[in-house]
Amino acid sequence: MVEVRAERASRPAPFDLQAHRGGAGLWPENTLEAFGRALALGVSTLELDVHLTAEDDVVVAHDPVLDDTRRIRELTRSALPPTMPLLRQVAALLDEREADPVGVNLEIKYDAIDASGLTSRAEFVARVVEALRVDDLVARTSIQCFDWGVLRRVGDAEPLLGRNLLVSPKYLRGTTEAPSPWFDGLEVGADFVRAAADEGFTAVSPIHGSPYTSGVDDPAYRPFTTAALVDAAHAAGLAVIPYVVDDTATMRHLVRLGVDGLITNRPERLREVLAAEGLELPPAFSG
Repeated sequence: MVEVRAERASRPAPFDLQAHRGGAGLWPENTLEAFGRALALGVSTLELDVHLTAEDDVVVAHDPVLDDTRRIRELTRSALPPTMPLLRQVAALLDEREADPVGVNLEIKYDAIDASGLTSRAEFVARVVEALRVDDLVARTSIQCFDWGVLRRVGDAEPLLGRNLLVSPKYLRGTTEAPSPWFDGLEVGADFVRAAADEGFTAVSPIHGSPYTSGVDDPAYRPFTTAALVDAAHAAGLAVIPYVVDDTATMRHLVRLGVDGLITNRPERLREVLAAEGLELPPAFSG
């Protein structure tokens, strides 16, 4: 059963409207076109994914392999599709639009169960942090990841970066022989919110519920982001930014639960929900 709240919890900051991969429900994902259109629409944050090339460039892409199964980590920039931008190109776009208030939520696509050994946690973090410093993005960027070890290394490498823990039940499950590999040996226990706070993370970004493509109007829907989770996170000093919410009714429900932001493929829908709820909308930065 979906929870209802009579009043929305107070928020210390404007609602964080995050365009998932630039707004993947509207435009080609993780492209300069998508990021540019999202800025023109008006979003708080550009959410994106990164991998490393063979030359250690930080490139914006969700999957580690191309359609022809070649791995990005084994390719030079020149071998990648021209529509796949480097992180520095996203930084240049933000500068060009003078979009100073817009943040970046960058997911380090480390895979804790990938046996290739092509990229270690430490190397991935070091290269990303170096790129963020070179492109003057540190102050406006949060790093998100399902992997606790990556986020711990981010904090060691650059304490000014926000650290958002992506959370889904499958990443919390271990086996009878060992805890989840995504914990990287950390003692997480049953209370992942408390553990995240103890690690000094900035936010939790839980899956909204399941089925993932469904929402609160579906009788089969089971929420993962609940009022209890939101309250526990806020009590621990963590923001709550669920992913990936495209259904208008579910957006409205979560806004009323008091979440601090939402990651969505449909930022135009979320703008409409926020406006109807009387919340401040992020400004647009047109080209």
